[in-house]
Amino acid sequence: MQKINQSLLLMFAFTLLSTTHANDTTAATKPKWELGVGLGGLSLPHYRGSDQRSEYAAPIPYIRYNGKRLKVDKEGGRFYFYNGEHVTVDVSTAFSFPVDSTDNRARQNMPDLDTIIELGPKIQFNLYESGNKNLRFRLALPLRAAIATDISNTQAIGWVFSPYLQVRYYSGWESAISIGPVWASEEYHDYFYQVAPEYATSSRPAYDAKAGYSGSRITLTVSRRFNRIWFGFFAKYDNLNNAAFIDSPLIRQNDSLMMGFALSWVFKESKQRSRF
Repeated sequence: MQKINQSLLLMFAFTLLSTTHANDTTAATKPKWELGVGLGGLSLPHYRGSDQRSEYAAPIPYIRYNGKRLKVDKEGGRFYFYNGEHVTVDVSTAFSFPVDSTDNRARQNMPDLDTIIELGPKIQFNLYESGNKNLRFRLALPLRAAIATDISNTQAIGWVFSPYLQVRYYSGWESAISIGPVWASEEYHDYFYQVAPEYATSSRPAYDAKAGYSGSRITLTVSRRFNRIWFGFFAKYDNLNNAAFIDSPLIRQNDSLMMGFALSWVFKESKQRSRF
């Protein structure tokens, strides 16, 4: 496993933590904040449609804070613009790791892929909740603007819209399944899948990606808290059949699988309690 550079460490932690969730219904209140430390592992393709992968491992922080508007927990860090019983509006985030094109057969002699950071609003509808709150159905509508950055240079690369339906179930272990389509702008697709004429070869013809359908996605998460130990696992599967960029010569397979885990020890908590 490779080590993650320090600038990506915190984002890596939120990739693992934001795909798992907390729903302990055994207590009305919990500490307002908690701190911990742990280890995370991640295996993912170089980009969606790549036939090559990278594996990462790193120490990660465990941070939970329950403020009125700002919340940091196993659902990620977010700021609520509106937090109602049936509808919430907050900030949605996502990111992708950089890719050195010399390490990818399909992208040889092409520009590297920088770190991608996505940020934008998310409207979530709570469609159903059982009386004991152990079963929940949600519809989420995240729309995010994306930038590519290597710290020294930053460029906007369009937008991504990825609505999904989610079913969550709690029985000691908490599990969640999310499924939905993805759409993105031409600029976003171009960043990953365009082959400019100057980079075309006999086996990699020039290609201009279009805006539109970007495949479908299924995400499975499982997590549990054992006193001061927390464990989480996720798997995310992308199917790229009929995607707007499916004919790009940079596509080497029509699906992608990402997996990750986190194991954390909570060593400090506040005496102040807050209601969830």
